[in-house]
Amino acid sequence: MKYDIKTDGCTQGLLAQWLQCRQKARWFMTGYSVTSASMALTYGSIGHAVLELVYKDLHTKVLKESPSEAQVRNYVAKVETEWRKENVKADKKALEYLELSLMIAESTLPSYFKYWTKDLKEMKWHAVEHDFAVPYTTKDGRKTIIRGKMDGVFNNPKLWLFENKFKSQIDEADLVEVLPFEFQVQMYLWALRQKTGKVPEGVLYNIIRRTCLRQKVDEGITQFAKRISEDIKARPEFYFLRLEVSISEKELDQFSIELEDMITDFMNWWEGKSGHYKNTHMCLDKFGRCNYLPLCSSKNFALYEKRDKMYRELDDY
Repeated sequence: MKYDIKTDGCTQGLLAQWLQCRQKARWFMTGYSVTSASMALTYGSIGHAVLELVYKDLHTKVLKESPSEAQVRNYVAKVETEWRKENVKADKKALEYLELSLMIAESTLPSYFKYWTKDLKEMKWHAVEHDFAVPYTTKDGRKTIIRGKMDGVFNNPKLWLFENKFKSQIDEADLVEVLPFEFQVQMYLWALRQKTGKVPEGVLYNIIRRTCLRQKVDEGITQFAKRISEDIKARPEFYFLRLEVSISEKELDQFSIELEDMITDFMNWWEGKSGHYKNTHMCLDKFGRCNYLPLCSSKNFALYEKRDKMYRELDDY
């Protein structure tokens, strides 16, 4: 697999890695993926995948009401099957995270769908979980593609973006301050305007808290799952939060200027017209160590696999 800037283009994830560390982005762009993962990333990917399946079935009327606990288990099982197909080289720790994530998802999501029943009857969905690809030409004439996947788009009555977030720690004050200019969402709102020709009103953040309960020494996994489920049912407002953040046309115009600068800088770097260097501040930070640290430090390729395509998360790519 060889990266092509004209056909592979840019996702917010790729650009985020490049902003963090140019060497990290280069490892990713040459096809290397780590075989281990964090609990947060694993649970987030499982949760997103289950919501994608359920919302698609709701949108197409395959489901006509909130899924039952048994139905949620079936959706989780489908997600597990796909996860194992895509992560055949997952290490022991990654598989442990998978099992815990599956259990938490089964304990959390039935209450989530019951709590937000208005998603079925009141929200006028324009689209759910779908890929987008927007052709992009810089001011100096170079071409690429801006890619991504939106969790959902609905009318209220104008266009709104629906964005899922899975978090263990939620500080509402911090979220309110950072959300209006979060890069991923601004890119998706920009893409929505490009695709529809309409200015979206904003984004509805759909936040699902990951339980912080811990398994007791003498507690079996079934009892632990039941305790999580009971805690969520007792205080759903603690676990399920939604924040509405509006955006103006002026703000989108400003982001367009910033995006032009970013894509131009990214292209200059990839074409060798600007410097390449490591950002060693990202090797070890408060979230742990960089996934690519063994490659940078000792060229240890044993912990990595080569992807067969650039962006696994994009179904239609």
